[in-house]
Amino acid sequence: MIKNKEYYKITGEVNADFGVTVTDPIIKVFVTAQGVETTGLLQAEYNIYYSEDNYLNGAYFFKASKDGERMINFTYPIADVPNWGYQTYKDDQKKIIADTFGLDIANIELVNED
Repeated sequence: MIKNKEYYKITGEVNADFGVTVTDPIIKVFVTAQGVETTGLLQAEYNIYYSEDNYLNGAYFFKASKDGERMINFTYPIADVPNWGYQTYKDDQKKIIADTFGLDIANIELVNED
């Protein structure tokens, strides 16, 4: 379970791993730089929810389908977010989500949980 205190509201569509296209989902992501010195890749874990209400009410999450395959977790080149760090990771995660799921970064809104 991802326990960070932010999530991203998406305006757009994501293909679910069970063959359905979900419109305007929530994506919760946790990206870590563990091992990046040797691989050059950030490690990402993510969950997708049908809606903000579903997420806030503890509904089950699902994974995405990319190129016809279920995408469990993914990696992302740190070179594509050169300012990655504690001060910038929330905005950089928007870029990572946009690039990974084929979304426009302008359609990704960061929501900080209280």
